[in-house]
Amino acid sequence: MKKEKNCECKDECTCEKNCTCQQDEKHEENCECKKHECKCHEHKEKESESKQDEYLALAQRLQAEFENYRKRTFFELKKAKEDGQISVIETFLPCIDTFKVAEKSITDPKVLEGVEMIKNNILEALKKIGVEKIDAVGQKYDPNLHSALAVAKVEDKENDIILEEYQAGYKFNDRVIRYSKVIVNKKED
Repeated sequence: MKKEKNCECKDECTCEKNCTCQQDEKHEENCECKKHECKCHEHKEKESESKQDEYLALAQRLQAEFENYRKRTFFELKKAKEDGQISVIETFLPCIDTFKVAEKSITDPKVLEGVEMIKNNILEALKKIGVEKIDAVGQKYDPNLHSALAVAKVEDKENDIILEEYQAGYKFNDRVIRYSKVIVNKKED
């Protein structure tokens, strides 16, 4: 069989005459290894396929890594934006708390109506950006939403019902940014 020129095949002639057919283009006439066939093209094909598979795997890994990076960056930016919004909202919450104090001290009904209107407008604006006041008074105590400051015993109320709200709690996009500080009813068993 014919051996390729520039053959990189390291197979050696195994005939007893130790011919040089491995280095020539044609086998020697008396060579007993006529069945020897150069397999360089097979080696090159396998090497080429192996390189293609390697590059394909590399491209797939890079694509997956980029997709993971893109998703991670998106969620990190979203969380950073939400954290910034929460920081601003937390700054305003004490201002909203002063409305409750002001409402208790105002005696003029017209002034009280104006203060309540301002408070309601602020709460409505906060609601539009995703801030909600946590319901407390009359609700069942939930440690995920409320922080119990004290307990009281009122016989005509159910157990674990919130009797009074000391400080309002707020959620932002279903994330608690401040727990309601409450007084809870606890009857003796």
